[in-house]
Amino acid sequence: MTSAAPATSVAVDPDAPSKQLQSLVDGFATRQPVPFSVVVVDLSTGAEAARLADRSVLSASLYKLFVARELIRRVNAGELHGDAPAGDTMNRTIDQCVEAMIVVSDNACGAAGLRLVGGGALDRTLHRDGFVSTSLASPQRTSAADIALFLERARDGTLLGPGGEEGSAQLYSLLQRQQVNDRLPAGLPAGTPLAHKTGDRLHWAHDAGVMTTARGDVVVVVLSGPWDAPCCDADHPGPSEAAAFGAIAELGREVYAATK
Repeated sequence: MTSAAPATSVAVDPDAPSKQLQSLVDGFATRQPVPFSVVVVDLSTGAEAARLADRSVLSASLYKLFVARELIRRVNAGELHGDAPAGDTMNRTIDQCVEAMIVVSDNACGAAGLRLVGGGALDRTLHRDGFVSTSLASPQRTSAADIALFLERARDGTLLGPGGEEGSAQLYSLLQRQQVNDRLPAGLPAGTPLAHKTGDRLHWAHDAGVMTTARGDVVVVVLSGPWDAPCCDADHPGPSEAAAFGAIAELGREVYAATK
C-alpha cells in the first residue's frame, strides 16, 4: 500500500496586506503632478501604508480639528461655557461654532476658535499629546501622521484622554456629518459611511477620514500640494480644483476597493 505524500505547507507572509497597500499608495503617488502625503490604516487587519507621512504641510482647514478638540475639552472641563459667545462675525456660541467649523468648515468660527485657544500657545500641549508636527501658529501646519493619529483617537474615544470619551464621541459625530463632500466621498460608493474633514487653500488640497467598508473601518489621510495657482479653493471650483480633488477621490476609490 502506497502511503500518501505529506501535505505541503504554504508559507503565508503576514506583511502581505501592508505590502499590497503600500504598493497601491506608491503607484498612485508616482502618477501625480505634485507630492502627496498619505497614511492608510486598515483597522480591521492592521495593514497600513504611508508616504511622506511626516512631511510638514500647510494644514488649511484641518487646523480646525485641533481647535475643536481643545474647545470641547475646555467646555467639558468647565473652563468655558458652550453657550458663551465665540466671538465670530455672526454672534454664534462656542457650541455652535464647534459644529460649524467641522460640519461646514466655517472660516469665521475657525478664526474665532483659534483666538479662544490661543493659537500657537497650544503647540506645546499638542506636541505632548503626540501631534508632533502640528502647529496652530500662523500659518498653521500639520502632517499626515498627526491627522491619522487624531482620527484613530477620535474613533476609539481616546482623543481627549481618560474621562473624555463623551467629548471624543461628540467630535467624531460631527465628522460623520461633514457636508463638504467633493473629495474622498466622490470616489466611494454612494452611502458609504465616512467621518472626515477637508482642507484647502492656495496651493493645497486635503481630505482625511475614516471610511466604513463591509470588512471594517479604514483611516485614509491625503494631504496634497503644492499645486500651481489658482488651486485650490472649494468655494470657487474650477479645472484646477477638479484635478486636485479628483486625485484625492481616485485614491479613496482605490483604497476602498483594496480594503472592502
